[in-house]
Amino acid sequence: MNKLKQLLTDSLSLVFGNLDIVFRAAGSWFALQFLLMLILQSAIGGTDPQAANPGAVATFALLALVFSLVASASISVAWHRFGLLEERPGAIQLKFGGLEFAFVMRMLLLALIMVGIWLVVALIHGLLGAPALTGVAAIVVFIFAIPVFFRLSLILPATAVERPISLGEAYSMGEGLGWYMFLATFLLSLPFVLGGLALEYLVGLAASGLPLLILQIKVMILNLLVQIIVTVLGISVLTAGYRMATGQAEGANPDPGVFQ
Repeated sequence: MNKLKQLLTDSLSLVFGNLDIVFRAAGSWFALQFLLMLILQSAIGGTDPQAANPGAVATFALLALVFSLVASASISVAWHRFGLLEERPGAIQLKFGGLEFAFVMRMLLLALIMVGIWLVVALIHGLLGAPALTGVAAIVVFIFAIPVFFRLSLILPATAVERPISLGEAYSMGEGLGWYMFLATFLLSLPFVLGGLALEYLVGLAASGLPLLILQIKVMILNLLVQIIVTVLGISVLTAGYRMATGQAEGANPDPGVFQ
């Protein structure tokens, strides 16, 4: 439990002790996301946009996916480098270069691993058929997969600080941290997600007399603020996990070039 406590403490202090850097690293990308959502609301519209304009919905979904990958990589690289190298992002942080592209490739590699896990569950379902047995088997698969996935995810902060490692190296150096990183991510995200839902509900009650568009804008702004905090907290867990894993691997005196 000491590892979990350290992950929680390090992640919280990194985020809430540096809120100005949080909004530097993520604010510009989330502002762009907000604009894209406004464009979606005005361009597609209708009560059933999928039926009204399926081509526009599909195009926007593809653009949103690409945007999400680019933004996630840029935010993550900036935040990992701040947490591990004390490198401060600029006031407007929209950087996407070779390092961020390499980060995207690592993200896609981890996504393929997740797809592989889901395929295993689907194969089990095809073989067993019974929903109850499939559910039990899926739980067993994910019990083994979750800590492995988080250990493999250490390739991300390593890439961000330009010290790329293999999946095998990430798995090895993350020994004993997988479940703790998962629990830290879950525990840190839960209150903000629940709080965001509660505030969204309260905004809906308070603004019941306002036009629908104004209410939607209020809700989107609220959601973006919650997303920024939750996103950076999740990244910070990997930052803290990488620091712990590298410290374990290198002994009591980690490389000052990484943790200066």
